[in-house]
Parts: sequence; C-alpha cells; structure tokens
Amino acid sequence: MIFIEYIEQIKLRRTTNNYIKRLLELNFISHNAKTGYYSINSFDKIRQFHDWKVRLAFPIDLSNYNKIQAVTGAVIYGYLHKDFWRYVKREKSVQIKGSTYHFLSNTFNYKKQLAPVSVIGVNKIFNISIATASRLKTAAYNEKFIKLKKNFGDAIPDKQLMKLVLQYNDSPNNIVFNKGEYRLQLIDTVCPLFYFIKRTNLKT
Repeated sequence: MIFIEYIEQIKLRRTTNNYIKRLLELNFISHNAKTGYYSINSFDKIRQFHDWKVRLAFPIDLSNYNKIQAVTGAVIYGYLHKDFWRYVKREKSVQIKGSTYHFLSNTFNYKKQLAPVSVIGVNKIFNISIATASRLKTAAYNEKFIKLKKNFGDAIPDKQLMKLVLQYNDSPNNIVFNKGEYRLQLIDTVCPLFYFIKRTNLKT
C-alpha cells in the first residue's frame, strides 16, 4: 500500500482504505482473507457482476489511467454521441432546437460528425448533477478526448422580453453575451477524438 500511496500521492491511509472499500463494493477487486492480498478482477468478471450488456470499452494505459474525470467524461459523451447518430440513422432525420441532422447514406461516417449532447440529458440519464456533467465534459475536452463546439442562437433584440418568454418555456435556456450581442446558448455539440474498443462476448 505504501508504494501505491507514493505513486498516487495519497497522504492518508484512511483515504486509501476508503478507496479499497469502494472498489470491493463494486467488485473491481477481490481480497484473500488468508493471504491478505488484493487482486484485480478481470473485465469480464466485472461485467458479469454488474450485468453490463454494452461491449464498448475505453482504452486505458499509463498516459490516462489517473485522469478519471476526463476518461469518465469521454466515455459518457462519446457513448451518447454514438447513441445519437444511431437514432438519426433509424429516423433518417432529426430536429433539435432548430438544427436538423440527417443520416445521408449507409456510407455516411458519423464518427467524424458533431452531435448535440445536453448536460441536462446527461443529468437525467446518469443521475449526476448538471454541474458534474459540465465538469466531466470540460475535463474530457481539456485532455483532447472529445471535440467540443459551443453553439449560440441569433442576436436577441430585447433581452428582458426574451427572459419573460423563457419563464414559460419547459426547457431551460441561458442568455449569454457573445460577439457583441445577447444570444440564447444552445446545446453544445461534441465529437469523440478516440475510438471505443469492442470487447468480445462473455464466455458461456
């Protein structure tokens, strides 16, 4: 444990013990009571325990294993990007807040196309706060795991009137100052700059 605490710069043994307890609860590691040793469970064993159906995995190596927030953000926004384009492919055309997305043909490469992924959607799907969803997205962007584009509506001639209108809108919108004008902040669009690895099927 001393070696791990040194490498990861963990100052308190209590912190280490809390991490270990959490990893045991998640079945990421196992503990041998006789030897006192901990072992890392295989990916397939973890999948079986959690009944994970999706076989997509994010490549982890020494360059990113300790960038938890960035990796988590990449996985969430990368997967929702993929899920969005699967939906567009099925529906052929999808309109979201004034923008229309088309799946042009079977040879259309959606992997290089931006997709709208709302922090509100992430909040509802994964049951995490909007602030956390935003931090994870920013962390993934800063590590160049995803491409991120901020989007804004047309200039608003009357800011106060627009605020009044937004009070009766079911979907929350922010008014921001951009390029010398007040505008509605639209849903950010993202595109993963990595490729998911597809794991093999679980052994039967």
